[in-house]
Amino acid sequence: MKLSVGKNIKVQRTQRGWSQQDLATQLLMTRQTISKWELGRSYPDLESLVRLSQLFDVTTDALLGLTPPKPKRSFFSVLFHRGSTDNMKAVKWYAGGHDRAEVALGLITDLVANLDDQHDQPLRELLASYYKELIDQRSGSNLYVITRMGIGLSKCLHQNEIVLDEDNERRLKALLELNNVRYM
Repeated sequence: MKLSVGKNIKVQRTQRGWSQQDLATQLLMTRQTISKWELGRSYPDLESLVRLSQLFDVTTDALLGLTPPKPKRSFFSVLFHRGSTDNMKAVKWYAGGHDRAEVALGLITDLVANLDDQHDQPLRELLASYYKELIDQRSGSNLYVITRMGIGLSKCLHQNEIVLDEDNERRLKALLELNNVRYM
């Protein structure tokens, strides 16, 4: 998965007139780490990405370079569709696993940013592992990771008796629904 996170970090950093060392100091990291991110040699971990979004006051989607997927309609649905397009807006369409992974990364970072640091720690750690797996793409298929994520998250919530607030419940539901999205 080709992410433009390094380029976006550099843009945000230079807009503020910060050197790599200035940013590294604020994040309690080395300048070399910032340099590797900006050159695309490595990616920030989940906690660092959340901290960067807070520091720059931008969404994690903006840092990751994600854009919401545009609904796609088949040639036949356009050709034979009559009336309003309202019924088409209710269905989410993704081209494949890559698009789903991009959406999942954004949802995971939003979830982690809004979790309680101490009570929800097992969930934070599990989400961080899936985030890293989607970024590294070592398991072969993003769809496989997303499927396992649904099972793992459900188990983690149940075993640790974690209760999410309404916003995080909505984010988690959207994350789990990525498994059920139909192809175009």
